[in-house]
Amino acid sequence: SSPPTQTTNRFRLLDRTEIMAIQPIQWRVKGLLPTTGIAAIFGPSGSGKSFLAKDLGACIALDQDWFGHRTTPCDVTYVMLEGEGGLRNRVEAWETHNGKLLPSGFKAMPQPFQLADPQQVEELGALLPSGGVVIIDTFNRAAPGLDENSSQDMGRILAGMKRLQEITGGLVLIVHHTGKDASKGLRGHSSLFAALDGAIEVERNAMGRTWSAAKVKDGEDGKRVAFQLNVIDL
Repeated sequence: SSPPTQTTNRFRLLDRTEIMAIQPIQWRVKGLLPTTGIAAIFGPSGSGKSFLAKDLGACIALDQDWFGHRTTPCDVTYVMLEGEGGLRNRVEAWETHNGKLLPSGFKAMPQPFQLADPQQVEELGALLPSGGVVIIDTFNRAAPGLDENSSQDMGRILAGMKRLQEITGGLVLIVHHTGKDASKGLRGHSSLFAALDGAIEVERNAMGRTWSAAKVKDGEDGKRVAFQLNVIDL
């Protein structure tokens, strides 16, 4: 008789024991951002999202809490595609305000970079520390000439973000704008927000500036926190 044919099935059914053995989510910023995945900080122009992103990156690299949220330290790379001329001043201001130097685990990359160019993604990925956080400021500058509202173009940009995340095994965090109607959230095709594992929304009105958890995987979203930008004389 012929031997039974060996079938390999791509799908698996998990029983309760296997379900309970699944690792719970690991947090880079507790209750806000996971250690692995893709995320965004977004808001209108002038809301302070770039300052928040830098502060967040510095706190992660320093192993210090961010607005009361515990961070788990790792290397942070800031891909600065806007206002790179002001980077030194911003770092100096942060150090003066916090009374400490930016740690060696925080690095900046000021050259132009395109998420939809697979070769550039591989090249940058090769430089990035494993398991770290890479902050891309801004999403728009990392997708020159592409239409954020086109599902096809957004698909190419998302593929670049996911590949960068795959290479590093860490968190890719984009800084992005809201559209003309800020209440509609992130600018661009809806597939972007759907793909995110975490999102922080930054707002500015007559009452001041706030950030809130717009999307948290396996967590509680909607928390709103006030913040201010301090002017530091250098």
